[in-house]
Amino acid sequence: MSAPHQTDVTVLDGTAYEGGGGLIRYAIAFASILNRPIRIHSIRAHRLEPGLRSEHTVAVGTMAWLTSAALMGNQTASLDLMFSPYVHLDARNEPLENKLDIALEGSASIFLIAMLPYLLFSRLSSKVHDIPPGPDEFELTIRAGTLCVKAPSIFYLRQVFLPTMALVGIGGNHLSIGEDHEQGWHTQMQSLPGKMTARIRALLRPLPAFTLQHRGRVQTIRATAHAPQQDLDKFKSTLEAEMADAISQNGGVSVAIDMFPSLLDHHYHLLLVAEATAPPAFLGFEDMFPQSDVFPPTTLNGDTDGIIRHLVRACIRGLWEELRRGNPVDENMEDMLPLYQGLAAGFSSAMTPGNHRPVPVPEFNMETPALRDDCYKLDRSSLHRETSWWTVHQFTGLQPVTVQVEGSDQVGCHGIGFGAEDEVGNSTASQDRLEKRKAVTTYRSWLTPLQCRGEGG
Repeated sequence: MSAPHQTDVTVLDGTAYEGGGGLIRYAIAFASILNRPIRIHSIRAHRLEPGLRSEHTVAVGTMAWLTSAALMGNQTASLDLMFSPYVHLDARNEPLENKLDIALEGSASIFLIAMLPYLLFSRLSSKVHDIPPGPDEFELTIRAGTLCVKAPSIFYLRQVFLPTMALVGIGGNHLSIGEDHEQGWHTQMQSLPGKMTARIRALLRPLPAFTLQHRGRVQTIRATAHAPQQDLDKFKSTLEAEMADAISQNGGVSVAIDMFPSLLDHHYHLLLVAEATAPPAFLGFEDMFPQSDVFPPTTLNGDTDGIIRHLVRACIRGLWEELRRGNPVDENMEDMLPLYQGLAAGFSSAMTPGNHRPVPVPEFNMETPALRDDCYKLDRSSLHRETSWWTVHQFTGLQPVTVQVEGSDQVGCHGIGFGAEDEVGNSTASQDRLEKRKAVTTYRSWLTPLQCRGEGG
C-alpha cells in the first residue's frame, strides 16, 4: 500500500485574520480531505500564550491517526506545524475502528466541529485519492466541556447546528448527537470534564449546492439555562419576566424554557434560540458566568440578582442583534459553513451581502431594558468569518462572490464538487474547470485587508 501522490506543501501564516484555533481546524480538515500537505507557521503568535494549546494538539493528533499522517511540531506552545496526510498508510496494519473515545481540555463541541468535515467526506476522499476507505459510520465520544466560554454548548449543537446542517443537506442520517450526555464546564475559574457522543455517517455522493436566502418570522424562542440548584427558581422567574417584556405583545412568539441545575457553584449559562418558519431558520446566542471580561465588576462580587439579570439581558440583546442582521444563520454558523460551500457541487450561500445593514425585528419590544441600555451589549467582534473564507481560498482558489438567486443577491461561492465521478483520477481536469469557473465570475469580495486579531481560541 503506497502513499498517494501529493502536491507541493501549502504554507499558511498562523497569524492571518483571526489568527487562532479556527485557522488550524479548517486547515487540517482541508489538508486531510484534499490530500494536501501543509505547514502552518507563526501559530497564534500574537496571543498572550502563543503557539498550539493542548486541545489543538489533541485535534491534530487525532486527525493524523485518522489519515495516517506524518506530523512535526505537534506539541503544546509549538509555533510551527507540519501535517502530511496518508504518508504512513503502509504502516497501518488494521482497518480503522469505527469508535473513538477522546479526552481533552476545552470544548467538546469545538473538537467535534474540527473532526466533522473529514469524517463526512472521508469516503469521497478515499475514492478521489484511491486509498483504503475508512468506516461508513463513526461513533465519536468526547470527554471535555459541554458548557464552555467562547465556544458553542452541546445545546447549541442540538438546537442550532444540527437543524441548520440539515438545511444544507447534512441531516440526521449523516450526523446526530446522543441525547445522553454528562455536564461539563470549562471557564476562567474551573474545568469539569463532561461527555458527549456523536455519530457521523460518511457522505457517499458530493454535497449538493445549497442556498439559504433569508430567515422567516420567528415563531418560538427556546431558552436553555443552567444555574446552581438554589438559584434555579430565581433564574427562571427573572428569565420569564424579562422575556415577557422583550417580546412584542402582538409578535405571536411563544417562549419555551428548560432549566437545569449547574454542577458547579457560581456558574450560570443561558442559550436563547430563535426558531423561524417560512423559510425555516435557527439562530442562537449564548453566554455564561463567570467571565471577567464580559460582566461588570459589581456582578463579580457575588451579587446573584445582578448576575442573573445581566446574563439574561445580555443574551436577549445578543439574539436581537443576530436577528436584525437578517441572515438565515447566526454568526457562529456563518463562520462554519464556508468550508462546506467550498466543497459542495455548485453555488452555495448562507448570507446576503447587506447583512451589516440592520433590518427591523418586529418580534421584539424596543423599549425593553436589554435593547434600550447599551450596557448589555457584548462585544463579539472577530475575524472568524474572514479566516474561514481565507482558508477556503488557500486550498481551492475560491473567493466569496455575489450572485443573484431568485431575484436577490447572495454571497457565497461556486464549490469544487468534491468527490464527483468525473473528478476521480483526473485532478488536472478538475483544476481546469475550477479556473474556468473563476474566470467567468465577477468577484466582489468583502473580505477585510489581511490583519491580525487576538480573538478566539
